[in-house]
Amino acid sequence: MTSKNPWGDPKGDDPYRRKSESDFLFDIIEDFVKKVRNSNGGPGGNGGFPNPIRRLGYVGAGFLLWYFASGFYQVQHNESGVVLRFGRWVKTVGPGLQYILPYPFEDVILQKVTDVNQVDIGSFFKSQQEESLMLTGDSNLANISFSVLWRIKDGGVEDYLFNAKSPDVTVRAVAESVMREIVGQAQFSFVQTDGRSEIQKKVKDNLQSLMNEYKTGIEILRVELQRVEPPASVIDSFRDVERAQAEQQSEKNKAEAYDRDTRARTRGLVAEKLNNGEAKKNGLVSKARGEVARFLSAHSQYKLAPTVISKRLYIETMRDIYKNVNKIILDEDAKTLSYLPLTELDKRKVKIKDEV
Repeated sequence: MTSKNPWGDPKGDDPYRRKSESDFLFDIIEDFVKKVRNSNGGPGGNGGFPNPIRRLGYVGAGFLLWYFASGFYQVQHNESGVVLRFGRWVKTVGPGLQYILPYPFEDVILQKVTDVNQVDIGSFFKSQQEESLMLTGDSNLANISFSVLWRIKDGGVEDYLFNAKSPDVTVRAVAESVMREIVGQAQFSFVQTDGRSEIQKKVKDNLQSLMNEYKTGIEILRVELQRVEPPASVIDSFRDVERAQAEQQSEKNKAEAYDRDTRARTRGLVAEKLNNGEAKKNGLVSKARGEVARFLSAHSQYKLAPTVISKRLYIETMRDIYKNVNKIILDEDAKTLSYLPLTELDKRKVKIKDEV
């Protein structure tokens, strides 16, 4: 008789001790053996089958228990379990302790679904140099290497296992084909410089579309261009062409800058001429309007007193005529000469003002 050990003796009958799966199966077998012994008349075997047959029954019962217990399996946190019944998919289970009918009824495929896979295309190895040579839209050869990062999409493990025989080979072949198509529609300089991000996005979208069409259960995470350069055999010539293009662009920029400067100065001169002409026009128009207003005013006064106005106009006109003319004044008989040096007096007056 076993003693109960409160400290958890593995051989003791401790009700608080947590039993393992093997202990659990052992208890079932032991209970089964006890029931068989009791039904056969006790440990002596009176009234039952002979001992060899009874032992064979024990072995068979133990084998059955082991057989059905072998259906338990553990699915890890980064895995999915795909259950097959006679080779046909039945269900997909998540992480945890799971059970299937033992072989040959059911089988399970444990597939890691969270791992990120990478396919490198166009590396420096000689065996992969041919796949890196691509023709651009401007008929230039380019050495292009890139990487594709992918994983199994959520809920796509069945398609991944049954629709794609070699996923890595499929991703590599389709990615290379898509990259060749997109690069073949772009200029080499665009692929090498400003268009890298756009090319990567186009390849990723097109590649994902094809993966969905083929039902591969693959999700494309991103595409990364690693190297874009001309082939080694023509790289020196290509760099000479690049330098010539850079010089051409520099000269073009200088010409455009000179053109902009010349246009700006010309527009300034034209604006100045237009402004001067407009100002002169406005001055002449204003002066003409003033003359017209003065004439109309004089004409209205002339209508009131024609004789007075005529005489006044005559006097003003003569004053304007003789204002800057040397004058000699004679009397009526012209016998005596009276000379009044008004011009000299005016000049002396102006000179005195300047000295003051």
